[in-house]
Amino acid sequence: MRHQYDLNGLVRIVVDGDARYLRYFDNEYQRIGGKPIREGAPIVTLRIVDRLDVSSRREIHYKGLFRFRYLVHDLNTASPTIEFERHWLDGFYTTPVGAFIQGQLLEPVIYQKLLESGVLFMHSAGVARDGKAFVFPAHGGTGKTTLSLSLMQMGFDLMGDDLLMVDAADGTVYPYARPLHLFTYNLKTLSVPLSIRLSIGVKDVIRFAIWLATGRKFLISTRAHADQLMKVNNGASSNLAKLVFLKRSGDAEKFVIGEPDDTVKAIEMVRMSADLNESLKENIGMGACVRDLEYEVIRQVLEHAGEMYAVNARAMQTNADRQAFAERYLSSA
Repeated sequence: MRHQYDLNGLVRIVVDGDARYLRYFDNEYQRIGGKPIREGAPIVTLRIVDRLDVSSRREIHYKGLFRFRYLVHDLNTASPTIEFERHWLDGFYTTPVGAFIQGQLLEPVIYQKLLESGVLFMHSAGVARDGKAFVFPAHGGTGKTTLSLSLMQMGFDLMGDDLLMVDAADGTVYPYARPLHLFTYNLKTLSVPLSIRLSIGVKDVIRFAIWLATGRKFLISTRAHADQLMKVNNGASSNLAKLVFLKRSGDAEKFVIGEPDDTVKAIEMVRMSADLNESLKENIGMGACVRDLEYEVIRQVLEHAGEMYAVNARAMQTNADRQAFAERYLSSA
């Protein structure tokens, strides 16, 4: 069986596998799209296979728990293919296997292919209003989801809570309506249905049991679309208006793009928060030419905003704090 997903017209994903994998990727990608695929856009194919040749496959002992085997073909072309050897775990729980493929193999390859197309696959949340996009790059676990949903309740449209696509040529920000990844700390600020609360609790127990058995931390989120939590206004592609980096500590900062020191610092902050570039480097191989391209594409994106602020997201503990954030950083764009 084969399904394909045209993500914002910028990249096509083709998944060839059995129904369990297709259900996982349908849930992740079916809500992203709505635009005809661009001429020359990259096409990334994922094939789930029963067995890979021992002599050519790569293997990862992921988190010291599972051994995953895969092979990447034609990475230096516009149509790379990932072959992934089925894992025993998918027989009764496909989600962690699908999440590994997605976060450690598929989306890192997409990250490179989009860079080559002049598009930054940015690790960030974002909201929009009146055709203007407000983008919040950040490291994982900083509070992107909580801030995005709070701003949505203030009248902003939701662009995404974890990844966005930004065209470096014209500054267009494309939404990325993937499921939210929810953890216990999200329950403090979000009204979550009982079934999702129970799922988060079960994942906490599993995570704790893994930690006791192995001494390793293993993030297991509960996936839920935003409209399962509240009424959602989904954003359309919009012009980049503001960049606010969400950091974990420290005072607020402002970086003027064009000033050499500020520009270098801002590029490095965005690059270091990307996550997908690190997975690309570790699991597939990120060459020096890709790193140079990454710096250039990030620089071009930053130039469209003209400046980047950095704000301590951990200091925003209440809706009043997030309201003040919106008034300070999002009202004058």
